[in-house]
Amino acid sequence: MTRASPSDASGRVVRPRFIWRLLFARVTLLRAFLYVSLISLGGYLLMLGFDAEHPQPQRMMALAGGGGILLLGLWLLKVALPRRVSPVLVDRDR
Repeated sequence: MTRASPSDASGRVVRPRFIWRLLFARVTLLRAFLYVSLISLGGYLLMLGFDAEHPQPQRMMALAGGGGILLLGLWLLKVALPRRVSPVLVDRDR
């Protein structure tokens, strides 16, 4: 049996196996589903808050909860998205 030297191992390109790619895709889909569910819950609570058939304390709690959930969802979206879409070229001469 021969063992590969460290110089041979560093020259190889390691590609993720199919199972890890599939796991990454599943986690990404799950994240998107949970985010859409969170935003939908906030919208539903806001709709309940504007419904006149419910008592006033319940409407106020629904408005507060829906607004808080939507603000949390918007903050999560802001944190998750990159700050810049394209790289910025900085001119050092100026």
